[in-house]
Amino acid sequence: MRLISFLMRSLFMGMVAAIFLFLFFPKLLGPVISNEEKAPPEPITTYSAVIEQVADSVVNIRRFNIAERNRFLNSAKVSMTGGSGIIVSATGYIVTNYHVIAGAEELTIELNDGRATIAEVVGFDAASDLAVLKINLENLSFLSMQAELPVTTGDVVFAVGYPFGVGQVATMGIVSGMGKHFRLAEYEDYILTDSLSISGNSGGPLVSAKGELLGIVSSRLSTSGYSFAISTDLAMDIVEQIVANGRVVRGWLGFEGAQVVDKAARDKYGESSHIVIAITPDGPAEKAGMMQEDIIVSVEGNPIETAISLRKRIASYKPGSTVEMGIIRNDTEMTLSLIVQERPTSINIPPATLNR
Repeated sequence: MRLISFLMRSLFMGMVAAIFLFLFFPKLLGPVISNEEKAPPEPITTYSAVIEQVADSVVNIRRFNIAERNRFLNSAKVSMTGGSGIIVSATGYIVTNYHVIAGAEELTIELNDGRATIAEVVGFDAASDLAVLKINLENLSFLSMQAELPVTTGDVVFAVGYPFGVGQVATMGIVSGMGKHFRLAEYEDYILTDSLSISGNSGGPLVSAKGELLGIVSSRLSTSGYSFAISTDLAMDIVEQIVANGRVVRGWLGFEGAQVVDKAARDKYGESSHIVIAITPDGPAEKAGMMQEDIIVSVEGNPIETAISLRKRIASYKPGSTVEMGIIRNDTEMTLSLIVQERPTSINIPPATLNR
């Protein structure tokens, strides 16, 4: 009898608890896993906020050249071409392509807000096709240069510039590839995209969907529906050197090398081996005893990936420092000590005298 009474009381208390939960906490009685389908995310229909974010940082560069002088009439014909640039600091520094300003007698900068002024050439680097200008205006919008921003194939990107003199234009695409080299400049690191780049876009920014500066567009390379931009990672050090010193200082060892392509030779000397194909007379390599057809197998004890990576590594060394290079000559391994010199600047022709 006591057992039946206990069971009845337990059943009654359970029913009371269930009614209490149902009335005051109905969600606790629902299923743990919902079978209802989630609504799909809203599609992105505009990137206007991104373009508005960067628009005032992009400038139109008008390049004035004296095309023809008449000394008898004391007159001259003036030609005008254009390109784009990026304001990268509140103090008025502008980054653009070297080929945009080459040969200029005068450079006029036109801002998106309607202001215009004359630009000063701070410096340039023909080897990477980059130049830095300076304007003296206040309240400037700018895009910061940041190293190692995350960017991968398939990312949405925008190219902004001033093509054909029709005002500011933005085009959209995706990243198609990175780290590309085309032997159009001595120091290259291009981002390949399918965003349309038109004549006049050169020097403008390639930005991410977040408005981050990923590269400097070079429309002279645009072909077959693709366009190219010099990566910010490559540009940052160059721009910083130009702003600080008016020029770029690179290490130089005075030899030209090429990756060994013969399979038998690569099997013998290693996949990363390079052969010396030319030596500059009286340069660091010749002074250290390097000879043509020497096989380079290491630099500072590290293997070499590509001829381009070798060139970049040498450029990063400070003049006056010593570099140990492992070589093989006539099947004999040896180490040469080369004293780094500053890279000759003979190819850096002043803008006002180029193409004249």
